[in-house]
Amino acid sequence: MSNPIMWFEIAGKNADELCEFYRTVFEWEISPEKSGVYLCETGSDEGIKGHIFPTTDEMPYTNQITFYISVNNLNEAVKNVESHGGKILIPPQEIPDNMGSFAMFIDPSGNILGLHQQ
Repeated sequence: MSNPIMWFEIAGKNADELCEFYRTVFEWEISPEKSGVYLCETGSDEGIKGHIFPTTDEMPYTNQITFYISVNNLNEAVKNVESHGGKILIPPQEIPDNMGSFAMFIDPSGNILGLHQQ
């Protein structure tokens, strides 16, 4: 079974500045989406897609990079994470517009990663 990384997120207090940085340095196509999120096209069929978004005062972090791992069974993956020392940060939930489901976890070293099931 393959579990590729299928999405990334880059978050920071000033999303416009982050967009300009990644647009200029890596020539990514970045376009605004709903809710202040920016979709990132990295310019290759080989790369993964992602987005940039602003953090808020309510978030437990001021900046963050997150990778999402594709899984066949989200609930099973969550149980597996927990049984191997990970902590679930956001339990499984549906993504609007039929985009699948996701969950977030903290690995034993404190890194935050996401799980995604289409």
